Amino acid sequence: MAGSNKKDMNQNDVIDSAKAFFTSFGILFLVFILALVGSIFFPPKHGEEAKGGAGAPTANIDAAAIFKQNCASCHGQNLEGIAGPNLTKVGSKYDEKAIADIIKNGKGGMPGGLLKKQPEVQAVAKWLSEKK
Repeated sequence: MAGSNKKDMNQNDVIDSAKAFFTSFGILFLVFILALVGSIFFPPKHGEEAKGGAGAPTANIDAAAIFKQNCASCHGQNLEGIAGPNLTKVGSKYDEKAIADIIKNGKGGMPGGLLKKQPEVQAVAKWLSEKK
């Protein structure tokens, strides 16, 4: 009897250990699922947004460099115009919103979509709107 009693205790210990393991695993799995769902519905904020405000998303973008890289081949290094129109005083003709629309959608011989990222479009539009 002593031998069978020892055997029963070992089986009970194994069953208790398995129950404890699966309970712990279930709780950890539940925490993981909650964190995953939370990160989907409430993604982490980055940059200026994380500091508590929308900030100026175009503040860190070098609009002149973006212009030289993407636009200067047609509009000239000094905005003087080559294949595209002269932009030295474009800000006196169009406001920032209109310039952004032209950059995004194109106009005349200029194709739209040359700048893909909205912050870059806004930065270049703002920079060009100051040319008066």
